[in-house]
Amino acid sequence: MNDMLFSFINSDPVTANSDGPLKNLLISLHPNISVAKWPTDAGSAALENYRPIEDATVVKRLKDQGAQLQGLTRMGELGFGVASDTAHLLISQKKSDAALVVDTMGEARYLSALAGAWGFKPSYGICSRSGLIGLVPSMECISMICASARQMADIFSVIHGQDANDFSMLWDGLPEFDAPEEKTGQVRQAGIISEQLAELDSQEKKAFENALAGLTQKGIKIKECAFPSYPLFRNVHQIKGSTEASSAAGRYDSVRYGRRAKDTANWNDMYLESRKEMFGSLVKSYLFQGAYFQFKNYNAFEHAARLRSLLVKQCRAIFKDVDIILSPARRRTCDALKAVTVSDVYDAFTLTLPASVTGSPAVCMPGRVMAGDMDLGLQVMGPHLSDKMLLNFAIEMSQENTRN
Repeated sequence: MNDMLFSFINSDPVTANSDGPLKNLLISLHPNISVAKWPTDAGSAALENYRPIEDATVVKRLKDQGAQLQGLTRMGELGFGVASDTAHLLISQKKSDAALVVDTMGEARYLSALAGAWGFKPSYGICSRSGLIGLVPSMECISMICASARQMADIFSVIHGQDANDFSMLWDGLPEFDAPEEKTGQVRQAGIISEQLAELDSQEKKAFENALAGLTQKGIKIKECAFPSYPLFRNVHQIKGSTEASSAAGRYDSVRYGRRAKDTANWNDMYLESRKEMFGSLVKSYLFQGAYFQFKNYNAFEHAARLRSLLVKQCRAIFKDVDIILSPARRRTCDALKAVTVSDVYDAFTLTLPASVTGSPAVCMPGRVMAGDMDLGLQVMGPHLSDKMLLNFAIEMSQENTRN
């Protein structure tokens, strides 16, 4: 096994419960999901040599049901973007059956498209974040990349559900999801966003239209929906996300957490030099932006919060007319793996931001939006808490693909 794909390899992945429903399933994890005594550095020098004392809730649930945890992948620093990420390579090279990754902007969906695999971001508040080293608390979700649609459903049925250790969990109206089902025909009408479609170049649009034609042949009606506020998703995510990140990263002060600079004259210099050493330039840029909104222009943050509420309401209105919303998962010319600026990162994730901002579940299906030999991924977004319907639809589509 290529250890360059892992930041840590588990020498004994076999679990005590070898007869659980996830028996023999090989799962890798982003290194910001806590596993007791594993070096969980979230891809950052700020947490070098940090080893949690207990497992994240999702990790406990995976172990209890027989999953074999292979180790920790590499990831973008503190989960911002996917530079340095290797989770998708483990899936595409068949070295893992699935990878648990944190999706804040669309990372799980983007990486699954790269891998030619299945990706799933659950509804916000349905999977515990306890034990997650987070950066943007109101938008990040523990998500997954899987070799098959059924594996997504199997894993989700194990890791979702209430957890008293996570205050962000939903307690009322949380749907049950015990196992994948064989239901078909739940999705009858799919929406596409006019303003999003206008952003695609000619090759992307042609590839997407081919995917839509395939769904139409299966009896799914396609409806074009206007969403005039769609361009606000990027600004809302960037202002809200960077401000939350600035606040969350405040803990890395070299006193409570984080690397401590040596040979400094006083406590103030120690703090400044330590922060300088801890983070890479991309994350620093994001934190600087957030600090501006946090301390200099808090009104902009409050306005972004109000706009986010508006976007959620408008998205709900669209879902009154359609079962799902479709789009590609990534752009043809924007490579998130090579992003060096905050703007580069947002350029790459522009198609996946709506699900993150609204807390909606989203599946990425492989092999349907093909621009030449490039798989852009077919993103299927559903209403909040429609996870079960989305996963059943994914299983149905995967079976259709097999039969065809």
